[in-house]
Amino acid sequence: MPTLAQGQPDKSGPEPHRHRQTAESFGVDPERYDRARPPYPQALVDRIVAASPGRHVLDVGAGTGIEARQFQAAGCTVLGVEPDERMAAFARRSRIEVEVSRFEDWQPAGRQFDAVIAGTAWHWVDPVAGAAKAAQALRPGGRLAPFHHVPQLPAELIAALAEALQRVAPDSPFNPGLLKGSALDAYQPLFAKIADGIRQTGQFSEPEQWHFTWERTYSREEWLDQLPTFGGLTQLPADKIADVLDNAGTAIDKLCGHATMPYTSVVITSTRSHTT
Repeated sequence: MPTLAQGQPDKSGPEPHRHRQTAESFGVDPERYDRARPPYPQALVDRIVAASPGRHVLDVGAGTGIEARQFQAAGCTVLGVEPDERMAAFARRSRIEVEVSRFEDWQPAGRQFDAVIAGTAWHWVDPVAGAAKAAQALRPGGRLAPFHHVPQLPAELIAALAEALQRVAPDSPFNPGLLKGSALDAYQPLFAKIADGIRQTGQFSEPEQWHFTWERTYSREEWLDQLPTFGGLTQLPADKIADVLDNAGTAIDKLCGHATMPYTSVVITSTRSHTT
């Protein structure tokens, strides 16, 4: 899940890409990340592939290769760009080609792609510089399509996480309290920032959102396995993570040992103009 800044976002919207330590901390346990993070709805993958002019895909913030493997299975050739060598090394185990770089610094070197995607990672990219880089990498008519999972956590779990983090890491950029009410509404300032970055390049069509709804029921063990992979928790020492997990586990116990979470997977998408 994207890290949402502490407090209510200001008028300019959230800027998690400035939290570079958090952005590049997920490789602390790539095996857990790959095991615990959910894949994306097949309908999302299929729609992006169908709406792109071809099947040559650039995956920004490829991580361990979760979405890259899905696009490969859909018949695409995928190149990943990932700033963390540990995550890139894990992705390469499944025969995904990955170049290690921050996307803003990466060079297409004359290569062109039919789609630029990012699975729950575009918020770690500067929204304007990233969109401009995507425009360089995309062929005319190519599709920019970063997407994010938006989970609707149970209120009991939000409260438990917020209480634990306020106690053990009050300065953490991960603030589950912002997810009270509609999680989708809470994420809209982030999505608006992404869309504004695309507009500012002047090289894309008007951005739109595609929504894909689904749900997953987590056992206590599954949810506690995923929780340490969230931004803002990846950098906590073991004793503080244990405290957060204890609070979360108690909340799940009160939910009869499992938690069903509705998800909306949101694509912010636009096509590369045929003229520059």
